[in-house]
Amino acid sequence: MTLRAALPFERPSLPARPSLAELRANAVAGMVAGIIALPLSIALAVAVGVPPIAGLYTAVFAGAVAAIFGGSRYNITGPTAALVPLLSHVVLVHGPGALPMVALLAGIILVAMGVFRFGRLVRYMPGTVIVGFTAGIALSIAFGQLNAFLGVTGTNPSLEHFHERTLDTFRHLSTVGLTTPAVGLASLAILIAWPRFERRIPPALVAVVAVTAVTWALGIDTATVASKYGELPREVPRPSFGFFDAALIPDLIQPAIAVAILGGVESLLSAVVADGMAGQRIRHDPDRELRGQGIANIVVPFFGGIPATAAIARTAASIRAGATSRLAGVFHSVTVLTLTLALGPLAGHIPMATLAAVLLITAWKIAEVPEVTRLIRRAPREDVLVLVATILITLFLDLTYAIGFGVLASTILLVRRLVNVPAAAAMLPDASGRIAQVSDELSELIKSRPDIDFFTAQGLLSFHSAASFEYQLQGDAHRPLILRMKDVHHIDTTGLLTLEGIIEHRKQHGGRIILTAIQPEVRPVLERFGIIDLLGPENVFEHTKCAIASIDHPDQPHPEHEQGAHRLARAG
Repeated sequence: MTLRAALPFERPSLPARPSLAELRANAVAGMVAGIIALPLSIALAVAVGVPPIAGLYTAVFAGAVAAIFGGSRYNITGPTAALVPLLSHVVLVHGPGALPMVALLAGIILVAMGVFRFGRLVRYMPGTVIVGFTAGIALSIAFGQLNAFLGVTGTNPSLEHFHERTLDTFRHLSTVGLTTPAVGLASLAILIAWPRFERRIPPALVAVVAVTAVTWALGIDTATVASKYGELPREVPRPSFGFFDAALIPDLIQPAIAVAILGGVESLLSAVVADGMAGQRIRHDPDRELRGQGIANIVVPFFGGIPATAAIARTAASIRAGATSRLAGVFHSVTVLTLTLALGPLAGHIPMATLAAVLLITAWKIAEVPEVTRLIRRAPREDVLVLVATILITLFLDLTYAIGFGVLASTILLVRRLVNVPAAAAMLPDASGRIAQVSDELSELIKSRPDIDFFTAQGLLSFHSAASFEYQLQGDAHRPLILRMKDVHHIDTTGLLTLEGIIEHRKQHGGRIILTAIQPEVRPVLERFGIIDLLGPENVFEHTKCAIASIDHPDQPHPEHEQGAHRLARAG
C-alpha cells in the first residue's frame, strides 16, 4: 500500500447551487456506490455477527452524515471489512447490543482526534505496518467465512482466538455436504469471471442476484439470510436511545479506541487515494475528515447501525462513475435506503454461502497479496520482520497490539539507522581537492588553516545522535574549533546538553569554540538554554570566514559581534 503525502488543502465545501449537470453526475455516481454497498453492507453485518439490516442502516445514516460533515469531497462511508475482526470480537465477548455503544465511544474519540489535529499523523504511520495489519485483517476475514462458505455445522461460536476458531472449523469438516459448497463455488466463479466481460455492473450484485434467484427458484436447501436472521424490515428506523448502557463503558473503551484509530487511518487513506484519483487541486482536510467520521459514528447507533468508516473501494467506484463532490455520498445513502425499502423481503433469500464468497473476494482485494509478496521479496530484512510480525499479531492477538508493536518496532529501527549516520563531519577536501558545500574561496581558506579544527554538524542533534556528535568532535581541546550549524534544523534537550558539555570541555582546556551559520529556528533554542551566553556573543558568527578572522584578531571588534549583541538584547 502506497502512502502519498497530502498536498496543501483548501477547505472543501458543498456548492450553494450545484448545476444540473453536477447533480446528474453525482446522482449517477452515488447510485453506483449504493448498488455496490447494498450486498457488501449485508455481508459485512453478517460477518460481524449482527442482523443484515444493521449494515444497511449504517451505510444509509453514516454515509450521509460523513459526506456532509467530513473533510473529503469523495469519501463513501459505511460498514467496512477493516473493522470486521474488531467488531466480531466485541460481539463475541459482549453481544451484538454492545456495538452501538462502541460506535458512540469511537465517534467521540474521533471527534477529539480531529479537534486536536491528529489528522496529519497518518502520514507518519509506517507503510509496512499498514500493509501488515491490513493483510492480517484480510486473513482473519477469509478464515472467518469458511463455515458459511462450506456449510460447516456444529462449531463452537464462543471461541475467541483465530487459531481456536480455525482448528474448530477443521475438526468439523466432516459435517460439510455438497449443496452449500456448490452454491459458494458458483458465487465465487461469478465474482471472478464477471469483471472480464462487464465492468460497469458490480460483480457482487450480479452474484447475489443470480445465485439467489437460482437457489430460490430451484428450492435448493442452503442457509439463507432469513433462515438465520429473519426477514429484513421495510421501514425507516426512528431514533432510539435504548442502546445506551453506561455500565459497558469501562469494558468497551479499549475496543472503541482501536475502532477509532483504525477507522481514522482507513478514512484518511481513502481520502488520499480519492484525491489522487480525482486529480483536483483542492485536497481533503484530514482533521475535518476525522470530525466528520466521528459525528457519523455518534449518529449511527441511534438508528440501529454499527461503527463505520470510509470505504476505499466504494469511494474509488464513485469517482470512476463521475463523482465531483460530497453530493455523491448523499446520493449513495439515498440509493441504499431506497433499495432496502423496496427489496427488503427479497434480501432474506440470499444464501449465506454467497455472502461468504463476496467477503472472500473482498479479503483478497484488501490483502494486496502482490504488494505483500513484493515487500517480502525485496524490502530490507528488518522491515520484512516488522511486516510479518504485524500480520501474525493481528491474527493471533489483537489489532491494537499489532499497530502498537509495528509503530514501536519501526521507530526503533529508524533510530538504529539514524545512529549510524554521522552527526558531525570534519570539513576536509575530497578527491578533487575541494571541500563540499562551501564556496571555492572558503574551501581554499579552510585548507590554508591547519591550525583550526573545522566541522559541520549534520541533521538532527537529538538523543539518537548525541553520542556520535560528541565522539566526532573529540580532538585536541586546546585548538580552536569552528562548528558550522547550517544543516541543523532541530536540536533537543539531549543535543543541547551534549553541546554544552563540549563547550565547557573546550573552555576548561583553554580552547575556543565558535558556532557559525545557525539556522533561525535553532538560534532561539540555543539562546533560551543558555548556549549563546556560555559561548559569548563574540563566538557566534553568520559566516565561517568572519569566524576565522576573529581567531586571527581576537581583540578586534567585528560587525557580526554587534549584530549578535543586538539580537540577544531584543531576545532578553
